[in-house]
Amino acid sequence: SPHVQKWARHFAREHEVHVISFRPAVVPGLQVHALEHLRLLGKVRYPLEAPRVRRLLHRLRPDVVHALHLTSYGFVAALAGAHPLITSVWGYDILQAPHRTPLHSWVTRYALASADIVTATGDALAEETRPFVPPGRNIHVVPYGIDLDVFRPGRNGASGVTIGSVKALVPEKGFEFLIGAMPAVLERYPDTRLVLAGDGPERRRLEQMAQRLGIRAKVEFAGELPHDAVPEFVRALDVFVQPSLTESFGVSALEASATAIPVIASDVEGGRDIVRDGETGVLVPPGSSTALSAVLLSLLDHPDRRRAMGDAGRAFVAERYNWQDNAAAMQALYIGASEAYRGRHR
Repeated sequence: SPHVQKWARHFAREHEVHVISFRPAVVPGLQVHALEHLRLLGKVRYPLEAPRVRRLLHRLRPDVVHALHLTSYGFVAALAGAHPLITSVWGYDILQAPHRTPLHSWVTRYALASADIVTATGDALAEETRPFVPPGRNIHVVPYGIDLDVFRPGRNGASGVTIGSVKALVPEKGFEFLIGAMPAVLERYPDTRLVLAGDGPERRRLEQMAQRLGIRAKVEFAGELPHDAVPEFVRALDVFVQPSLTESFGVSALEASATAIPVIASDVEGGRDIVRDGETGVLVPPGSSTALSAVLLSLLDHPDRRRAMGDAGRAFVAERYNWQDNAAAMQALYIGASEAYRGRHR
């Protein structure tokens, strides 16, 4: 995950950082301890890896352990007896996992009860988490913020209007409804293009859908982009669309706002955290091509409104989702957790 690597590289500038991961990786400036030998067992390996993680933590003696993703790393860290433990809820680990089976619900509650500090990326996610934490426990909202020096305005001057998104092409992201909105847009603005950056199991079906609608030449599938190519991609857009049927947060939409691009997002969970409706963009009902096309046409009809929303979006990100501020907030939690734990065990 680029988000994990971003956090780890940031703190590795001043601290010794180790990453315990189910996937191998090479990250400059820190050591990755890959848990690979039981990978064929899938999720069954989580409890089986806990003794190994416990031994590793005993050897490393970290000042703080941060588990990123509740029902995998948070669960393993809890079983390993990691303390002080900060567990971050990411999205589907709280929006879907605890509702699947009684076992998933137990794993969720156990992992959260074992954490010394719980964080969520946004207000909506914190509210979804609250029923699963012990009474009286606080949930700290610390977003995975945006580097405003990297994501900055700078339209590339391309002709026509470009609508785009950066997301995995999976059913819950709702791209069929965005493609379904495009015929109405193209009828009035035939020079418009839709560009989707990302890959996944829905790509072939979406390509076939665009073909059936007669708009395949106007829809570009850019494939998965390396994270350092995303700023340039976003700067080429006029409107960013996040048509998700469910969404935990929406970092890519905030990256667009930081680049002064207006955002259309579904009115679901995390969408409300990343769009100020009518100010930095527009919230639309999920699963509606008609609603999407109406908002797209309205924004294309009013370029001044698009620019005003883009400017407001960048100010919004600077106010609430500035990477440096968010990293400093997390570091304060690290220090507080470490000092409190040492104070209790002197």
